Amino acid sequence: MGLHCVAPLHAIAAEPAVIAIIIDDIGYNFEAGKQVINSTHPITCSILPARPHSIKLARLAHQQGKEVMLHLPMQASRSERLGHGGLTLDMSKREFTRTIEISIDAIPYAQGINNHMGSLLTSTSLHMEWLMQAIANRDEHLFFVDSKTTANTVAEDAAQSYHIPSVRRDVFLDSVANDKTFVRGQIKQLIKIAKLQGYALAIGHPHKTTLSVLEQELANLDDQEIRVVSVSELISTARSIKFANTGASKWEKYSSLMY
Repeated sequence: MGLHCVAPLHAIAAEPAVIAIIIDDIGYNFEAGKQVINSTHPITCSILPARPHSIKLARLAHQQGKEVMLHLPMQASRSERLGHGGLTLDMSKREFTRTIEISIDAIPYAQGINNHMGSLLTSTSLHMEWLMQAIANRDEHLFFVDSKTTANTVAEDAAQSYHIPSVRRDVFLDSVANDKTFVRGQIKQLIKIAKLQGYALAIGHPHKTTLSVLEQELANLDDQEIRVVSVSELISTARSIKFANTGASKWEKYSSLMY
């Protein structure tokens, strides 16, 4: 009986750690978006709704085999312009839900959603419930990524309560903009986290500095037993690891009663 429990855990542990990279804020600048899409690595493209190049870049990303997400604007703690598709606390549930539906429909081939800003909204349980209800009611099986723009976020917990595949961001690549040393340091941190927990997710932006450092650093990952995957694959891996760890803790508790 013990061998049956241990073997799957060993198989999962033997797999290389995985990382996923989301580049968001795509839609304003066509050339910057195209540079992300042309990457030789499976970078996931998160695209703002109803921006000048959003639809064209979403279609191009899909054609190039890149995973597409909706980058959904949400109210921040500080007053910042949200633009089209912005979700705010003063909306009625009907207006809130309709805005989400319009934004999802505005991004062709979207497989998931993450929040743009949202430090205020993602910390509000009621509105996160409204968001997850809207996602769960869609015909598509969309996943959700909590960009974690505040330590008080409840977004991932809300997603899980509605059985929506989800994960939260581990590292911001370029919270210090246009600094190659900073971006390299953040990638190292990402790899460290991935080796500890088996997976890690980073979010960055389509800055030239960020994209050039990413191409250089990701090319060297083979020697470190790290794979770059899409966000949907990372979520699948994370769920498998969490399930295995839960199984292990239950088996250890059971074993302690036997010996």
